[in-house]
Amino acid sequence: MSNYFDKKSTLQFHSGVHDDYCHFNSPSGGGGPGGFMHAGPLGVGHFKPDDLPHPNSFVARSLRPEHFKKHVVPKNSAKITTALLRASDSSNTNEYYDSLIEIMNQYAQVYAINTPLRIAHFLAQIGHESGFKIIEENGNYTAKRMREIFGCKGGAKKYNAAKDECTLGRLRDKLWTDEARYAQSAKKLLSYVYCSRGGNGNEASGDGYLFRGRGMMQLTFKKNYQAFTITHNKKNPDDRQDFVAKPELLKEKKYAVESAFFYWDSRKINAIADTDNVKKVSILVNGGDPNDVNYEPNGLSDRKKRLERVKKALGI
Repeated sequence: MSNYFDKKSTLQFHSGVHDDYCHFNSPSGGGGPGGFMHAGPLGVGHFKPDDLPHPNSFVARSLRPEHFKKHVVPKNSAKITTALLRASDSSNTNEYYDSLIEIMNQYAQVYAINTPLRIAHFLAQIGHESGFKIIEENGNYTAKRMREIFGCKGGAKKYNAAKDECTLGRLRDKLWTDEARYAQSAKKLLSYVYCSRGGNGNEASGDGYLFRGRGMMQLTFKKNYQAFTITHNKKNPDDRQDFVAKPELLKEKKYAVESAFFYWDSRKINAIADTDNVKKVSILVNGGDPNDVNYEPNGLSDRKKRLERVKKALGI
């Protein structure tokens, strides 16, 4: 159920879908008592619960269809702008950011990242994670670097570079004993370190490399590509895709962007963003135990700085 606000008449409407009918409730003057009104032929896949009321509905009857979205907008919503992207990360050109705006605002509505606070946290996190660039995990690491990233229990923070060893013990001993096999070989390394988890097959299957991190939030693992396929097709019935069969689609701008919204939505981060807790948001994005008061997610200081800049640009 979504709230809508008519900027001319100051009426609020509640819209929902019941077969071919829409319910519009006008609680105060000018719009009648509300009720179920026939909205005309809506067409398959063209009307969803979070959409604006249909232009043929009782609510919109006095507005020309081409002006409908100009006068009726989601209540308390906010838009993503080039200025907000630049506030989070200034490393790209305005032209590049301009090319993202329409796609980002489309999916901001689809995934309900459409309040100032949610947008602020979302943009701050993407700015830190990828700088809004479309990334595909490389995996061509030196021997020491691959051990730092993937070799130790407790993660990279538990790697001692001076000793080339782990302070809490090794997680993947083969990165030391079979160094020549994995160093500077992305396919072999990622097939190994991502094998047999997240829906991936064993090392020999190559799933770890096939479903490596892609997109603005680095979607990784076969199960996440499967989940993204299901969610995308549900929310975009006119653009059905199979990201398991074609994982390289996440290198395309529109899917790289949407995958970041999906990543956020799948971890239910909106609810935490609503509380304005940047540490917990960062843990949900980057990993770690949100209940460990002593745990600090990677790059927390930078994430906070980006968040403050976006908030300032939003006036919150």
